[in-house]
Amino acid sequence: MTDQRTYIHDGIGVSLVDGDPVIRRARQIMLVSERYDVRSYATCAALLADPRSRDVSCIVVDVAGDGEDGRGVDALQAMRASGWRGKAILLDSALPLPALIHAAERHGDRILDRTTGDAPLLTAIAASIDRGWSTWNAEG
Repeated sequence: MTDQRTYIHDGIGVSLVDGDPVIRRARQIMLVSERYDVRSYATCAALLADPRSRDVSCIVVDVAGDGEDGRGVDALQAMRASGWRGKAILLDSALPLPALIHAAERHGDRILDRTTGDAPLLTAIAASIDRGWSTWNAEG
């Protein structure tokens, strides 16, 4: 029996930033299996250094970052300053601070617990793309 599902995510770019290679690889495999075009980065600096990172509609990033090259929030601000107009899924391991909640609401981002499983993460990514992709793509 062949899989005849229609993949609505074909070619939609998602950047994934996580300093933990095991988590990053597992999430990358999961996203690729859903037919997303995934770019994976070990550091925020690597994300910012890649000009192709501006072409994705969604970034999944740890709020705290990897500790060595800056916080995920700072990288997200730098991405927006460089013209990126997508949405972000911010992974946090603590109760989000009010400033982070306000910034996420302002940009249409989502905040999830860092330990969020695959299904809720996929739902959040799909929702972020549905909310922002058509407008972002038309403007971009």
